[in-house]
Amino acid sequence: MRKPLYLLASAISLMIISCFSLAGIISCIFKGPPQIKVEHHSELDLDKNWHLDEVFILMGIFLYVASLGSSSFVEEEQYIWHFLTSTLYLIFLIKTVQSILKESNSTLVHRSETKTFHKNNSSYLASYKLIPGQQDGCKLYTVLIVLVAGRILRAWYQGGINWVHFPDISKILNQSDSSIVKSLQTISVLAVVVLYSVSLMLLRTRRILIIGLWLSHLSCGLLVMLHIWKSQVDTSVPINNHSTTSIAQIFYVIASISVTCTFLLSPWIFPTHSKEAEPTSSSGSNPEKAHGLNHSVFLTGVTYTMFWCLLQLLLQQPINAVPVLLILLQIISSVIYFSLEKSLHRQWVQVVAMQFLGMTGHFGLGNTNSLASIDVAGAFIGISSYSTVLSGVLMFIITYGSPLLLYLGMVVHMSVKDSNDISTPQQWSSVLSRMIALPCLLPLLVNSIALTSYTIVLLLMRNHLFVWSVFSPKYLYVCAATVCTYAGVLVIAMTGAYTCAVLSFRTRNY
Repeated sequence: MRKPLYLLASAISLMIISCFSLAGIISCIFKGPPQIKVEHHSELDLDKNWHLDEVFILMGIFLYVASLGSSSFVEEEQYIWHFLTSTLYLIFLIKTVQSILKESNSTLVHRSETKTFHKNNSSYLASYKLIPGQQDGCKLYTVLIVLVAGRILRAWYQGGINWVHFPDISKILNQSDSSIVKSLQTISVLAVVVLYSVSLMLLRTRRILIIGLWLSHLSCGLLVMLHIWKSQVDTSVPINNHSTTSIAQIFYVIASISVTCTFLLSPWIFPTHSKEAEPTSSSGSNPEKAHGLNHSVFLTGVTYTMFWCLLQLLLQQPINAVPVLLILLQIISSVIYFSLEKSLHRQWVQVVAMQFLGMTGHFGLGNTNSLASIDVAGAFIGISSYSTVLSGVLMFIITYGSPLLLYLGMVVHMSVKDSNDISTPQQWSSVLSRMIALPCLLPLLVNSIALTSYTIVLLLMRNHLFVWSVFSPKYLYVCAATVCTYAGVLVIAMTGAYTCAVLSFRTRNY
């Protein structure tokens, strides 16, 4: 059969042009005019040299692209993502230890100045920030939590396709008593509810919306636990009957209303500029200049993330409850770490690191590049009659639950970015560009590189023996990952744009 190679070559050329265009836009953002940059530059911002974590990310992306040409690497892609993520955070750990040692040496030299500073600011640090020793410990703990959780995820599903017979934690739980799995699910749901409650307490406000969100999240958690104990007899396959369908449908309604109300109302309930010292989030950013932007984005992002976790605990296989919780802990630890180490890593490194976590969690939930690993049973939870569209949407949510969870976590990461230089409404545009430019463009660039590279690989491998069993299913996953990336970027952009628009309107009226 004659193939229209010129059409394929034209399409690939357009994809390559789009990659270079995105790279050029991101480069222009880095080299943009001073008015769109953060006012207080750190030493890292002024340093134009490449650092170890930045070089490793570029080499890791190149390694991933090169691995797409091998059928064995495509079948066992999870090893690459586990290696890239764990090594990157190990580099973060090394840089953090070096930074702590450097700061401790400088503290010994300037001890008298440090004592004067603490004496004048003791109440501020005690109330709203960790003292330097606690900050150093928190930095180390957060990176260690990411590394330990990643190692557990790595052991949860030992092999992908070729080594699926290897023993792992999921196989042990499948062979164990169902009550153990149900207990783990219950603990995971309770942990998500507790983490959301702690996050709301960080805002230190008792507004009606906050209380209503806490009650709705608590009710959704109870619905998930009720669904767990009523539906699952086997540890691997959830059973869907009339009562459990009603429970899931109630969950969908409450969660949809709660998330929508948070998105629409959160920019209206916080003051645009706070006069008192209030903590904007767990970031420890300067509370004297904090305003409603940090509060509203933090509340919206945390609500996105926690309700999405409950949805995953409802839809995922029972043995995937603990991996969902581990991915959530990785998100929280990464956000806290990046908020405490603002001067140690550039923003694009932080965004790519969180995207790496999303891909690692994708394979940590048992997904592979084979169509046989798609969870079909969970796609019918809460559906009373067969619907191809609804089942397809639920199947997409289950399969790409981890990458979408990390994109939602980037909204929380946006709230810890510095935006203290807003004094006039004209500056909202620069704040908007700083908040959502890199979190939106970098995932698009990484996904564009993967899609373009694998399209070229598939064209070259069109006569390969495994083109239908290995390369074609992988291309379907790459296309679905593109849809996932655009969906996550759309949520980030809509949240940032709507929040800035509402607060800009309120600032002008004020």
